[in-house]
Amino acid sequence: MDNNVTGRPRRRRTPEQAREEILDAATELIAQHGPDGVGLRRVADAAGVTHGLVTHYFGTYGALVRAVLQRESQRQRERMRERMRADQGVPYSAGMTGVLFETLADERYVRLWAWSMLHAEEAGTYSEGLSGFVDAMQAGIAIVIPESEMPDRARIEQVVLLGLSAAYGYALGKRSWLAGLGHDPAEPAHDTAFRTALASALAGYLTGDTPR
Repeated sequence: MDNNVTGRPRRRRTPEQAREEILDAATELIAQHGPDGVGLRRVADAAGVTHGLVTHYFGTYGALVRAVLQRESQRQRERMRERMRADQGVPYSAGMTGVLFETLADERYVRLWAWSMLHAEEAGTYSEGLSGFVDAMQAGIAIVIPESEMPDRARIEQVVLLGLSAAYGYALGKRSWLAGLGHDPAEPAHDTAFRTALASALAGYLTGDTPR
């Protein structure tokens, strides 16, 4: 077989296989180093392909990161639907806020999403992942409660926006903030306490127990 620029043997792949392996390599590297610590050449080396092939499929590094985010968002939506089906006996406010926070508390995912938004090629870039996230929440609620008790989409959107805002801030600033308050940022109890407080606030709004 031919060798690539890294000296490793180059395997024959279908276009679909090559694209998925590039995304797998990018996902792993971004999880380890953050979006700013990678780049196209590093992804190409990890995937065992040429830099030109990565460029052929994705064009720019920003487009590659957004492709990783899109795939991760789809996986998050699928997990959300599965979790809501499994939690049919749980009050939907608790179930939905639990799923929401589990997603938003994934620091890797939140940083990936934040990076993608900050590096959008144009202001106001449409976030397909966010709309799909709301769709999944709406579908999940519909699984566990009667239609007559459904919160409207506007309220679900506000819950997502509130959760995103809180989770973004906590994920990006918790180390310095907790240290500034005299706490150990590595202590898991702080994450648990924040999650509990946020879930309670979001549940109250989602069920209409707090004013709009």
